[in-house]
Amino acid sequence: MKIPMSDSQPDSVAPLAGNPEGSCDLLRSLVRALPEAVAVTRGEEVIFINPEFTELFGYSSEQVLGCPLSDLLVPDGRREEAATMLELARHRGRVAIDTVRTDREGNPVDVSIALALFQQDSANPGFIASYRDIRGRRQSEARLQHFALHDVLTGLPNRALFLDRLKLAMARRARRREMNCAVMFVDLDRFKEINDLNGHAAGDALLVEVAARLRTALRPHDTAARLSGDEFALLLDNLTSIEDLRVIAGRILAEFERVFVLEGKTISVGASIGVAMCGDDHQLPEHLLRDADYAMYRAKQQGGLRCEIFDSQMQVHLILRNERETEMRGLLDRHDYAVWYQPYYHLRSGTLQGFESLLRWRRQNGTYESLREMLHMADNSGFAMLLNRETMKAGCEQLHAWKQERPEEDFSLSINLSARQFYHPELIGLISSVLEPSLVDPRRVILEISEGALSEDAESALRIVDRLAERGVRIAVDNFGSQLAPLSQLLQFPIDIIKLDRELVASVGLNGKHLAALRSITELGHSLGLTVFAQGVEQAAQVEALRVVGCDMVQGYLFAPAVEPLAATHLLMQRTWSSLEEKL
Repeated sequence: MKIPMSDSQPDSVAPLAGNPEGSCDLLRSLVRALPEAVAVTRGEEVIFINPEFTELFGYSSEQVLGCPLSDLLVPDGRREEAATMLELARHRGRVAIDTVRTDREGNPVDVSIALALFQQDSANPGFIASYRDIRGRRQSEARLQHFALHDVLTGLPNRALFLDRLKLAMARRARRREMNCAVMFVDLDRFKEINDLNGHAAGDALLVEVAARLRTALRPHDTAARLSGDEFALLLDNLTSIEDLRVIAGRILAEFERVFVLEGKTISVGASIGVAMCGDDHQLPEHLLRDADYAMYRAKQQGGLRCEIFDSQMQVHLILRNERETEMRGLLDRHDYAVWYQPYYHLRSGTLQGFESLLRWRRQNGTYESLREMLHMADNSGFAMLLNRETMKAGCEQLHAWKQERPEEDFSLSINLSARQFYHPELIGLISSVLEPSLVDPRRVILEISEGALSEDAESALRIVDRLAERGVRIAVDNFGSQLAPLSQLLQFPIDIIKLDRELVASVGLNGKHLAALRSITELGHSLGLTVFAQGVEQAAQVEALRVVGCDMVQGYLFAPAVEPLAATHLLMQRTWSSLEEKL
């Protein structure tokens, strides 16, 4: 048994000399004045205690005098420890330790003990034992440890404790293959919307109630943890079959089918659940959590309020996604990308109005291909803002170079923003950091934001668009007509352009209804002072229909695909009606 020793280790304590009675009286006075509980023994029998001893342990002098301290205070499980302390004190003179003793009622008391040799009688040396109550300190330490391993809001284990328990469960599974474990990843559906509409206090109350319902749905030995925000993870231990997973998932989904009542309001909240059963390829807890997270993402893609179990097909998709992420990292590190430009024209005059900037991937064989598929992956993996910065920077530099060549022209540059880029907290700073040193007039920069992104969180979107407008850039609503945004959105937002959805443009020549719908949208845009822009134009018949309804600008393969900067400069220099009419 290892017992920490004090720094002071005298060989013995000198016996009292001179006036023994006076010395004893002085000793008693000193001991009574100490704030710690103190007991003095001759041999092992108590000959004196102070009032603090009675206060701490509940024993009076009459009850302890003549009795060994070990019989009074030492729990059965600590007797070996107490004997070791006495032996060390006899040899070294003093020993100290934090331990546990019991009071008169048998209750445990956390104490810090200092035991010193007391040699009043050399033939039968005794001890001075002082006890300091450390229950408050232990409680504080326990609270700190709890807060370090638990979520403050819900009281559930946090990520660190969850991963630790998952590691133990995976180790048990390695020893007993018939008893498996699994991870469930739970993400609330519509939580951001609920939080924004009802306030953060209501959002916090919802998370607390969700935590309680998850505990109810789980078995006693399972673990529910809150990882972050509205994301929860569940550890299911001692599973015998995949059917166990389905039963537990069913109970959890049933909890979310019941409404939540928050501050008197009835709120419906769904959940998307992803499950991953531990397998031989899961070497680390993070691997299992990753697969459950991916399965949850698939459940959310399917509409939410459902459970998806990670399987071999998902494994293939995950491997492909990881490979694409590796490709994306290499693309960024090597700068294997370029910005190409697709022109757009004023429909009636035929003059070139500007270009839309589009990223292209420079392959090892020297060819270029679209980054459309990889951009979606980049959005989910955090690469998109880096690519967006490069697109803006290259586009503004090119725009400035064109303006130097043709200062009399007033063409513009369009840059696409995904929903995640639009709501990214660094967007405004990024745009300012690119525009200010570029010497480009901000009014010549058009930021294209999809109709769906603006509708996702209208209140936040309005604040962002207002801040963008303050910096002088123009705003275009991309894919307009795909979701029929409410009129209030067009009235409130400082929008300059509506860019018609490709499907709407493609169907314009099919029948009179489509043409009438396009005419209504165009007239609405013009009545609000907006420029109406048709994209994806590929047929001459579409151009004629767009002329009839009064569309302002057009873009599409019928005129030109996205081209590299040199070819874009050639189009800029050419920009005559005749070159366009030849295509019609």
